[in-house]
Amino acid sequence: MGRYTIRPLNPADPMVNLVQALLVLQEIDADLFTVNRELERLPEERERRQAALDAEQAKIEQIHAASQARQVRVKEMEDTVVVQQQRMRKLEKESLSARDVSVVEACRYEMRGLRRQIDEGEREAFSCVELIEADTTEVAALKDRLAAAQTEFTEYSANVETELGQATARQEDLQSKRDARLSKDIDVNTLALYDRLLLARGGEALAPLDGGVCQACYIQVPPNLSVRLARGKDVIQCSSCDRILYLA
Repeated sequence: MGRYTIRPLNPADPMVNLVQALLVLQEIDADLFTVNRELERLPEERERRQAALDAEQAKIEQIHAASQARQVRVKEMEDTVVVQQQRMRKLEKESLSARDVSVVEACRYEMRGLRRQIDEGEREAFSCVELIEADTTEVAALKDRLAAAQTEFTEYSANVETELGQATARQEDLQSKRDARLSKDIDVNTLALYDRLLLARGGEALAPLDGGVCQACYIQVPPNLSVRLARGKDVIQCSSCDRILYLA
């Protein structure tokens, strides 16, 4: 028999018919569950990769902003040094022309302070220039890497669109098969239980019982459940994982 095919029914054994109908439904739903997970995974993975690209772009912008701030600081320090040097020249003239010793000493004292400030400013400006050069090199490397990653992402995103289209078509086909296979042998309450377990147990709502052991969770079920399952009168669930049991 092909996939998703119900075996010939036994009118004298409605529980067997129910189990067969559920097994066919679960076979479809297992494939449907896989497709649905793929339809969730593909966009999530694409979003994760896009977020990584956005983070790289943000890093580039952050470094660029810091570099611009350093450039502004360098310009401020250069302007300050120019003013301080002008003040130095003025003080030198004053000290040379002054006859009062106290005035000369005051000029020399201020000039010493200005020299320290100029030296400190020039050192800081030089340090900023080195950082700006390092930033420029890093930004260039990051831009090259980002451009390559964006090219790769564009190709990847196109493939994702193709895969999503194929998965959606597969989902629609499986859903159509599922609707067609919904059997009158499955009553409303059992179908509701089955659907709930399908979601709770990752696409596997049924489990065979072999030797008194549930083959889904591998837990020994109480003997009375095995006896009730063998009688074939009721829908029996595993006492551990809640899956609907059937005899292997």
